Amino acid sequence: MSHVEPPEALPHGLMSHLEGAVAAGVCSAAALGIVLAEGRRHVGWSGRLHAWRGPEGPNGWQPDPGPPLVASSLWDLASLTKPMAVTTLVCRELGRPDGPLQLDRPLGELLADARPQALAGATLAQLLGHASGAPAWRDFYAQTAALAARPTARAAEIRRLVLATALQQPAGQRAEYSDLGFMALGWALEATLGAPLDALFAERVAGPLGLRQSGFRRLGQPLSPADVCATEVWPSRCPDGLPLRGEVHDDNCAGLHGVAGHAGLFASLGDVLTWAEAWLRAARGDESGLLAPRAVGALIGQSAAPSTTWRLGWDTASAAGSSAGAGVSPSAFGHLGFTGTSVWIDPARGAAAVLLTNRVHPSREPHAPIKALRPVVHGAIWRWLAAVRSNR
Repeated sequence: MSHVEPPEALPHGLMSHLEGAVAAGVCSAAALGIVLAEGRRHVGWSGRLHAWRGPEGPNGWQPDPGPPLVASSLWDLASLTKPMAVTTLVCRELGRPDGPLQLDRPLGELLADARPQALAGATLAQLLGHASGAPAWRDFYAQTAALAARPTARAAEIRRLVLATALQQPAGQRAEYSDLGFMALGWALEATLGAPLDALFAERVAGPLGLRQSGFRRLGQPLSPADVCATEVWPSRCPDGLPLRGEVHDDNCAGLHGVAGHAGLFASLGDVLTWAEAWLRAARGDESGLLAPRAVGALIGQSAAPSTTWRLGWDTASAAGSSAGAGVSPSAFGHLGFTGTSVWIDPARGAAAVLLTNRVHPSREPHAPIKALRPVVHGAIWRWLAAVRSNR
């Protein structure tokens, strides 16, 4: 990866969106970064790392301000794990002409314990494009509660349940966003490449890109509270009333020791920007980086089912109401995370935007504020970028 120049501050108009979101209670912390194709970066953040505990007493949630947010603060990326870990690893392998992964290979050829199951016939492309026929989500964490004291057995049972889940429709018929498909993809990568998913990410993505503040956090791995943004006070996992911090928010991922294909990554804003820049450069034809433009084009240039905005590993902007905001180009691709994270990469505009919030702190409800914030912030970015380009 090329040398990263020191970032510049966000323009005041963009910072005001972060400050407003924190003040309005959308989240207790927010960070925004923009990287341009020429390498320049603009970053900013607002809020604190740990703001609430409870509910307890007559006043409900109790304030516990904690230290302010800093550049190196870590965020639970939630479903940004899908593109940052799984899709990037797949893309790297597709860039190797002799690699073991091909988009038309069915899961059953890659993963032995999938062979007797319904998902066995779904191809790599269909899994990446959310067209495997698997349902969106199942609460496997709750289903395996009796195995809570035996974490290895619990993880094995979740894996069995995922692979045994009946399909909702034949593979390739339509796209439905599915955590289960990406859980299976993570296991297929492990089987094919011969290492655990967290090790594969560290060695084949984080290492080459120079990401020093990114990785999966296995349950029980120590982490200073000053390093990470709080997520939810989730009653079933937070009996002390303190929020999750450094322990993955996603329950199913927690049942898998914190390492899964659909969730589990923690990272700083700067590292997510560096990764997004790698995709931006490759999508614009740069052959010198981690990803081969041909492989990137194969993923962002096709879908696995008709009538969908989903491409392979990435979403694209819908005609109306997209989180990408007004002014994004048709070539843009992106992804969201349940904890309040998102990335949009626009090769035509020559920029990538990363918005990180902990909108699930202290509670995942309501959903409406983050849905309203994302298109406003992204639309402002594309307008600002157009003004910058026109003034050159």
